[in-house]
Amino acid sequence: MYQNFKWTWERKGKHIFAPSKDADRRGEEIIDFCNRAVDFPLCFYHCRKGGHVLALHGHLQNQIFFKIDIQNFFYSISRNRIAAALHTVGFPWARNFAKWSSVRSPYTVGPRYCLPIGFKQSPALASLVLMRSPVMAMVAQAEKAGAFVSIYLDDLICSGNDEAVLHELYAGFLAAFAVANLAPNPGKLVPPTDEIVVFNCELRHGLARVTQERIQEYFAEPRTAASQTSFVTYCAKVSEANLF
Repeated sequence: MYQNFKWTWERKGKHIFAPSKDADRRGEEIIDFCNRAVDFPLCFYHCRKGGHVLALHGHLQNQIFFKIDIQNFFYSISRNRIAAALHTVGFPWARNFAKWSSVRSPYTVGPRYCLPIGFKQSPALASLVLMRSPVMAMVAQAEKAGAFVSIYLDDLICSGNDEAVLHELYAGFLAAFAVANLAPNPGKLVPPTDEIVVFNCELRHGLARVTQERIQEYFAEPRTAASQTSFVTYCAKVSEANLF
């Protein structure tokens, strides 16, 4: 029997699972394997040093942006897809480790057994699944058309300077996510426009900065001096590559 989590709770509308020691150990093995044997696409900024800040900086040269957020990303990924993705990259015991890495879904819609929030291997496994999806063909098409694409787990941003091309790519990505059984969050879709908010940051041509709302939210609570220094440094980092 797979005792792979100790308890579960809900926070801000999201179901979170605390892994058991055995599941955590297997998670470490999956992560170690991915670090050694898997070359994730360059557009996967959650796998790169610099993360979402580096992704923001990559869009600064462009004038038009769109954003697609995957709804319940982890919980949309079935146990079978996890096993297939692990098998594809040559991981031994793929099906066994897929069982240790999945839970009974807390949702009525979607796969019965799926990837949970809270397991350390979930981001790597979700990335392996996304690598095998039709979304990656659209990334290649977008880059060939001169657009810039960044993916940070469940957030995809695409930017360019040709509005007609961006509208075509937006429709293409929506279709690719549908084929991949990864439903976009309708409340967070942003069609091509000249400015978007992502990662609590404003992004437009030549400028990225932490939103005033996020800054006010941060300073609305008591913070240590070290925390304040870290936050101010982060805000400066977001804006350091601005063109003007």
